[in-house]
Amino acid sequence: MLPAQMVQMMDTSYDNDPLTQIRQSTYGNPAYTETAYTETIYSASTRTSYISEKSEKRYTPDIRLAIEEYKDEYPDGISFAWKSVGYTIFNSKTKKKQNIVTGCSGIVHPGEVMAIMGPSGAGKSTLLDILAGRKDQKMVSGQILLNGAPGEVKHVSQYVMQDDALMGVLTVRENIQFAADLCFPPYVAPAERSYRVQQIISEFGLDAVADNKIGTVFVRGVSGGEKRRASIASQIITLPKIIFLDEPTTGLDSAAAYNIIKSIVFMARRHKITVIASIHQPSTETYSLFDKLCLIGKGRTLYFGDRESATTYFEGLGHVCSPYSNPADHFLRLINPDFMLDKIEAEKTINSFINSYDQSKTKANTLSEIRSIAKSSVIHRFSSRQKNSYARGFVDQTYFLTARSFKNAMRNILMFWIRVAMYVCLAILMGITWWQVGFNQDNVQDRFAAHFFSIAFLAFMSVAGIPGFLEERLVVTRERANNFYSVGPYVLANTIISIPFVMIIAASFTAVAYPMIGLHSGFDHALIFYLYLFLALIVAESMVVFISAIIPIFVASLTLVAFANGFFMVVEGFFVRRDKIPKALKWAHYIDYQKWAFEGIIRNDFYGLDFNCEPIPGSSGKYHCLHGDLTGNSSTFTGKDVLDSYGYTEIQLVKWALALVGLTLAFRIGFYIVLRLKKITN
Repeated sequence: MLPAQMVQMMDTSYDNDPLTQIRQSTYGNPAYTETAYTETIYSASTRTSYISEKSEKRYTPDIRLAIEEYKDEYPDGISFAWKSVGYTIFNSKTKKKQNIVTGCSGIVHPGEVMAIMGPSGAGKSTLLDILAGRKDQKMVSGQILLNGAPGEVKHVSQYVMQDDALMGVLTVRENIQFAADLCFPPYVAPAERSYRVQQIISEFGLDAVADNKIGTVFVRGVSGGEKRRASIASQIITLPKIIFLDEPTTGLDSAAAYNIIKSIVFMARRHKITVIASIHQPSTETYSLFDKLCLIGKGRTLYFGDRESATTYFEGLGHVCSPYSNPADHFLRLINPDFMLDKIEAEKTINSFINSYDQSKTKANTLSEIRSIAKSSVIHRFSSRQKNSYARGFVDQTYFLTARSFKNAMRNILMFWIRVAMYVCLAILMGITWWQVGFNQDNVQDRFAAHFFSIAFLAFMSVAGIPGFLEERLVVTRERANNFYSVGPYVLANTIISIPFVMIIAASFTAVAYPMIGLHSGFDHALIFYLYLFLALIVAESMVVFISAIIPIFVASLTLVAFANGFFMVVEGFFVRRDKIPKALKWAHYIDYQKWAFEGIIRNDFYGLDFNCEPIPGSSGKYHCLHGDLTGNSSTFTGKDVLDSYGYTEIQLVKWALALVGLTLAFRIGFYIVLRLKKITN
């Protein structure tokens, strides 16, 4: 079925749309209640709705659907033109300026889909970035025109990246719904957002897999083509007037590539969207879906115009395309100099194509069309909504991010659950090894070792959270590039979600290890042990995300986190007493989160305990004590005596806990700063 026929079948009037009636009753009648929403039954598979009589009786035809108001500031779409566009960089090797793109012009109208094609290194991705406003404007020359007038393209466009960064444990619908929740302003009601989600799911042919998970290394998910369609759908949920796509078919088979472009063409026709896509070697069927073609070579335009006219244009230059050949392959063979043995001849060939186009009637017609639309243009204002960076405020962003992060943490075993299992196993192992450690003086060192191992090893194993964070980071990078949300809400949501799960980890270890080892009895002592363990783990978690944000490479971040934890173990004060730590490393001792947690739990355990000294053989009532009274007259010594002898004389549980809270805040603030700086750099 042709895209135009599909549009005709599905382009029903919004006046009869049930969701429109809900919205109209919502905003057109002050007597409206939430009943109209709750009584709406929506079928995802058939895209049919039922509205109760109450909602229909309140129908007010004068009120438009807010979601349509949001997208229809330009109901006829936006014509996008570029004139004499260039991009120049400074080559550090030659110490000269280098032109990457030069003198490119073209125009695409609403409902049209244009393909940018060219060999590797020709400049097609650079041209796409220039048109999308993603390059440093100081290095860009030429004009960008919206409906014939200069304007900021970012305000009315969306750039779809090549990668398929989606939350693998969420379904197709949940990923797209999250984008809708953040990209539509608050006045677009939840039912309307859900309707738009289902609408775009159907337009991209994802109904059959809408409630299937995207897929992870542990969970089988949707196919590569379906994942790519879901990724594109999630980024254009608001139906921006201009869409830029960076090689949307790369890595897919011809059938999947065709279905993706067909979905995009259908969407562009129906919603009057201007679409520009860079594409690499499409099949004949995929190529035939495009309306316009822009061929790039050496950063120059070799052809721009209607796709159907390209074959005729090159035939006029003496390069006839065989009836059984793919025109896209034919053009790329002509303009690709990489495989021409004679490099001088290759240079002449490309230059001949450049000169031919510069002198052609095709280019003259393009420039004439751009001038014509510029003369008849009306300067459009951009609403405050467009000028704002984000559709949602700080609180809303934090809410939706927290809700999604909670789902991700619950379903993704890499985030926390694998560590829960690991820590429970470790707790059992420690409980067996230190079983009922006892209260003899030779058990003192065993207690110290148990406390050290509890803090150090559990904190060390926080590296297990790196894969989950890096997986999430890919999604966050794409979403932030598309202005879904700012850094602050993400950092806050990440912090909020980590707290309950780290509490579960600390509780699972404490519940098993504490009674098995036989530490200080009493619920209050067990609770303090648990709280210090929790604080140590939350600092470790914060350090992991901070370092992983700086170096988002698994092996590198794993190495650096492991080194940092190993370094903190050395200066903690367990292996080497605090007064023996070299002055050059003393600073590290006081920023070592393991030191504060270790000292807190030994203070909690030792204070209030009595330990038995060893009787001196052959003596009457004399004892050999390692701590406390060394005269031999006492048979016991206290836990305080032990800590005093090792120099732990000033430990205050509240202050030590606050130190851990302070370190957590420091790492989280650092995490925020790193993400902000990377956003600015990008």
